[in-house]
Amino acid sequence: MIVRCKVLNLIVLAIYFLAFGGLHKGFGQEKAKYDKLFVWITPENPWQKTPEISISEQDVFTRLKQGHPRLFMTDSVITKIREQSKTDELLARYIREVIEQADASIDAGEPRNDRELMKRMLEWGFAYRWSGDKKYLEQAKNYLLKLTERNEWDWFHFLGAGEASVVAGIGYDIFYNGLDEQSRKQIVHGMIKNGLNPGIAAYFGAPFGWFKDVHHNWNQVCNSGLIIAALAIAEEGDDNLWFAKFIVPKAVQSLAMAMNEYAPDGSYPEGPGYWGFGTSYAILGLEALSNSLGTDFGLSKFKGFDQTFYYQWHVTGTSGNIMSYADASPNSKRTPNGLMLWMSKQFGDQILANNEHDLLKASGKKAGTYDVMFYVPPTKVSGTDLPLDRYFRGPVEVVTMRTSWTDKNGLFIGVKAGYSQANHGHLDLGNFEMDALGERWFYDLGSDDYYLPEYFNMNSTRWNYYRTGSKSHNLSLIDKANQYFYATSKFIKTDLNKEKSTATVDLTEAYKGFVTLANRSVTMDKKAGTILIEDLFDLNDEHTITWGATTDAKITVKGNSAILEQNGKKLSAKIIYPSKAQFYTESAEQLLPEKKNEKVNRLMVDLKGQKGENRITIILKPL
Repeated sequence: MIVRCKVLNLIVLAIYFLAFGGLHKGFGQEKAKYDKLFVWITPENPWQKTPEISISEQDVFTRLKQGHPRLFMTDSVITKIREQSKTDELLARYIREVIEQADASIDAGEPRNDRELMKRMLEWGFAYRWSGDKKYLEQAKNYLLKLTERNEWDWFHFLGAGEASVVAGIGYDIFYNGLDEQSRKQIVHGMIKNGLNPGIAAYFGAPFGWFKDVHHNWNQVCNSGLIIAALAIAEEGDDNLWFAKFIVPKAVQSLAMAMNEYAPDGSYPEGPGYWGFGTSYAILGLEALSNSLGTDFGLSKFKGFDQTFYYQWHVTGTSGNIMSYADASPNSKRTPNGLMLWMSKQFGDQILANNEHDLLKASGKKAGTYDVMFYVPPTKVSGTDLPLDRYFRGPVEVVTMRTSWTDKNGLFIGVKAGYSQANHGHLDLGNFEMDALGERWFYDLGSDDYYLPEYFNMNSTRWNYYRTGSKSHNLSLIDKANQYFYATSKFIKTDLNKEKSTATVDLTEAYKGFVTLANRSVTMDKKAGTILIEDLFDLNDEHTITWGATTDAKITVKGNSAILEQNGKKLSAKIIYPSKAQFYTESAEQLLPEKKNEKVNRLMVDLKGQKGENRITIILKPL
């Protein structure tokens, strides 16, 4: 156990030796392995410099609340839920559903991973706090001991240590008063050995501590995990308080870098797929800070964070599918998320609360623990007057347009810009995804296998894979080359929430070496029910321009027109300019070990031998 700062360097050195077999011999060889991880230092948010947060060890010491639970499900929270549930039938039902799930998970066998264990730990924790039934205590104790008996928590790859620290910290804090002294000691020992000690080394510069210097989800998960674990074991007058005094100031300062990524409008640079992962752990860290120290030191007030659930809302199309740019999963749907109630409570936003209750009802799913922990009752009148179109600025920008929030057959289009080097990013600046008639017609194929060789080498190899390079995306290529992988782009015109809404993105840097100017304009005519896509290039020499878009639909081509069909529905595509250009199709299928993309098609246009200013204008209309 670390008890004094003067022994800290010895502990750090010991961890270095254990991790790398000596500080000199073989170090370079081992470090090379770490270079293949997700270590990518992306630029700071161009819209806002990260606000500085300075916290002293004394701040942690003087603010720390005594007793347990102090991170989640505190006495005051449980008391309020008890009183409110006496008159609120919806809350009472949510409570029953959470307890039903807690009972079911007792006999559900081993959890698949720590994320599933965290879900169960929260369910058992609430059921225990609500009923006092020791069956939940015994189950939680069993898994906490198993967790902390592990030899290590994959702290070389620190995300595993971050997630396990969250589980252990939550469980230890909630069940503290029911645990026997020996179990407490074992759980604390495991948290220190596998989470907190490596965390200290990370903040002192160990190679596996790169998470503290990045802006993406690893920052949120790892820092929040260390915050939760350190605050869970901190006791006044106990040596373990030192961990919180040391870790919390550094973790909060680092976490600010990731929280700044939501500025200014709430978009998430890693895309909708990783939005839920990073944001959920960030909220858990903020809640633990607020409950145990009385403040989150302003992190929740960072510009844009209060809007981030609206980002997820807007990037969900009329088909119900979420945009799948970056390493996302195609066909993902927006699902209930009780943390929307946390956000509603935090910012006094009733629209978010109403939407969570509506999603739960429509999904037919049972309420989760967060729905009870952060409960905000719905108002009598649900729904919202959200704008149909929205521009989300940020490191990775998105414009979405739609004809309706309620008509599943309505039109939707989303277009992305920003920088290509965002964590999990693809070479897809200007990429669009489109819905109509309840179907997604053009989409992003999403991620490939993370274990492909050098999949995360964003200097070169990553862009050779079909799904991550430009060739699979819904955009134009010049000489069939990838977009420039250090490119940045932004929307230079947005005229939204009109009968004819338009957005234009400057893509000049994406085609570096080929053009002096490039942009893409997208126009939705809500009255006519059409989408117009126009690409403009000023070529610096003779080149071939290839327009392409990915679809699961069957494509029938006739000259400058094409009919797409899927699930008994049809969409027309027509080349407006140049009128003599013709569509053709190609398969998106690839050879193993890449994902095969079976039965996926590409709608294509080639303009060969072009010079100077060129346009491609295509209109899409559901039939």
